[in-house]
Amino acid sequence: KKRPENPAACFQKGGLSSRVVKFRLPTMNKLAFSVVSSSGEESDYPARELNKHSAETRGWQSPRFCSYPQTLILQLHDPNATINQLQILSHQSKIPTKIEVVIGRDGSSFANCPEVKRLGYISLDSNERSNYQAR
Repeated sequence: KKRPENPAACFQKGGLSSRVVKFRLPTMNKLAFSVVSSSGEESDYPARELNKHSAETRGWQSPRFCSYPQTLILQLHDPNATINQLQILSHQSKIPTKIEVVIGRDGSSFANCPEVKRLGYISLDSNERSNYQAR
């Protein structure tokens, strides 16, 4: 019986017997960024809080009774960075219904950005069903 050259193919086809296959996943590093602007913020939760990455960071919140959509513009410190994954943490009871992800180059505001590409959006559950306990 011929062995597949790719150990992952052997694993996926259920061909593992006594062999051990080790997979090395690429390490993901946090991507450095700075908040360039926001369309609004709650005074106790300003957008600049997102510039700090620690357990004490309180995060950003849009103002109460604000108009929508709210916009938050982040500038990557490495303009040639590759984004493989996006993680968004939301408060358990202050959950946006939709987050749209847009990228652009060389602009300090969404309106002034010469090249914009919409990557898609994320819809979030309101968390009502769990009485705002789920994370």
